[in-house]
Amino acid sequence: SSGINAEYGEMSLTQALSRHLKKMVGDVGGFSAKTMSHLELADATPGTVKFRMMVEKSDGNVYGTMHGGLGASLVDVCSSVAILSKCETWGISTDMQISYLKGAPVGEQIDIVAKCDRAGKTLAFSSCFIYNEKGDLLLKGQHTKFMGTPHVQLDN
Repeated sequence: SSGINAEYGEMSLTQALSRHLKKMVGDVGGFSAKTMSHLELADATPGTVKFRMMVEKSDGNVYGTMHGGLGASLVDVCSSVAILSKCETWGISTDMQISYLKGAPVGEQIDIVAKCDRAGKTLAFSSCFIYNEKGDLLLKGQHTKFMGTPHVQLDN
């Protein structure tokens, strides 16, 4: 066996991915660390991950709702983790499409569901949906990634 399950042994997939993301935040830092700093992985099965996050003041725009740039970053990170939950790497982005349907006010919890729709030898296709506390769809995204040479080392 290879990939995240081989690296983390007997842990559940949710535990292994959570551990890996926390390590990444600490080791890599930068923009992804900001995005993931208050993102909680709630559940993971191969190909599907569910996150939750409170929209904080620092996540807001001038209208008091979650900034669109953060929404795009969440699609990138969460859909990449969905791919990683099924593959040995989370690939390199080639294309993202995002539709913003409704704002998420600062102080509201959002729920994120990301799925690896298909993973082939060279490309992976994923989708991501962000909902408010009432279950209204706020944002939907599609993400395509090149799956050539793995660029993320899954260390213990």
